Amino acid sequence: MKEEPYLATIYVVDDDPDFLRVLGLWLESEGHQVVTFDHPAALLEQLGKKLPDLLISDLRMPEIDGMELLERVQEQDPDLPVLLLTAHGSIPNAVAAMRANAFGYLAKPFRYEELQELIQSSLEQWQSKQESRHLREAIRQQANRSLLYRSRAMTELMEDVARVAATQASVFLSGESGVGKERVARAIHGASPRKSGPFLAINCGAIAADVAESELFGHVKGSFTGASSDHPGLIRSAHGGTLFLDEVADLPLPLQVKLLRVLQEGRVRPVGGREEYPVDLRVISATHQDIHALLSGGGFREDLYYRLHVIPLRVPNLAERPEDILLLAQHFLDREATRLGREIHGFASEAMDKLLQRPWPGNVRELENVVVQAVALSNETWIPNGAIPDSGRGAATPAFTQLQEAKAEFERDYLQRLLCSTDGNISRAARIAGRHRTDLYKLMRKHQLRPEDFKDAAEA
Repeated sequence: MKEEPYLATIYVVDDDPDFLRVLGLWLESEGHQVVTFDHPAALLEQLGKKLPDLLISDLRMPEIDGMELLERVQEQDPDLPVLLLTAHGSIPNAVAAMRANAFGYLAKPFRYEELQELIQSSLEQWQSKQESRHLREAIRQQANRSLLYRSRAMTELMEDVARVAATQASVFLSGESGVGKERVARAIHGASPRKSGPFLAINCGAIAADVAESELFGHVKGSFTGASSDHPGLIRSAHGGTLFLDEVADLPLPLQVKLLRVLQEGRVRPVGGREEYPVDLRVISATHQDIHALLSGGGFREDLYYRLHVIPLRVPNLAERPEDILLLAQHFLDREATRLGREIHGFASEAMDKLLQRPWPGNVRELENVVVQAVALSNETWIPNGAIPDSGRGAATPAFTQLQEAKAEFERDYLQRLLCSTDGNISRAARIAGRHRTDLYKLMRKHQLRPEDFKDAAEA
């Protein structure tokens, strides 16, 4: 589907009144809002009041030429795209214009198709620059946060985090893999009275079963082959702070028993040791698995579950917080560009569209990986659409579908629920919907629904 052109406010300055009138009429016919000036001084006065989305200027003008005008415009806003036109086209003029950071250059006479393509490209880049600027400002304002977000879903979660942090209760985080559960755990710790203490994280699914007990509870020298010195373990090391047990559902059952005892008694005995050590810590645990299914199947101890699952919090997946996609993407881009010493301003307009339309089944972790890859492989100052790979898991639902698809999906779902509630009674359904019977029949035919399919639906 062909992309609709971006319609904008365009200032045009040229000392040729006939050309100025014709160009202005053509731009207006394309749907743009156009303001024309026959002298650069009048344009500069207007620029002090309001900036346009694009400036088109003649190169050769009396008193103030296009190059000087370009310099003055860039003093006000270096990102404002400027297109230069001239009847005295030459390679040196073009080179000078591009070195002065003009977006484009056309020699008169030109084809309107050429100008149209140049205008569209400049406006898309202008949009991208403006959005990148706003995103960076949002990132700067959130510099003191442990998480970047602007979505309602994350705002509500972080309000819960602020309330929970002040307590000493254990917190159980659920959510898909890659949503950022550890970052939420760090946010809880950072807002708690224990923030001056240690924060230790362990992925229970990533450590081998034969060393998991030693890693968690510690060991004494000589307790097993290779134990050449005492090791305090993560639980003792987190004394006075917070212990984050990620993927706690992967913890073997024997260690679940030992962990429960530590939480109940507040004391830990290292492997091979006789002495017990007091521990004062807060436990935050997390898993992407269905913990209730594990409980019913005997894969997780119920008594430990109630110790850990005092305050449950769910971290939303990225599809539930699409407002955060571009904010996070810009943050990852700036971080990687700085690390690699690259000058990359942001994402091209089409690349932003692709980021928003991609389903992100791997959540924030997948988004970060994609941006890191795009920065590493791109040689341009703006990440192009082609640098964003297509999702390898096509079954996932995009964060945003096209409006027409969303409307059709809503219509069909609405009709099904309405007809089911009225047992296929078209007259009653039409009254509830506030539509004529004929309109309802048309919608049903559109979605291939029949009244008889909903007869006695309530009983069924």
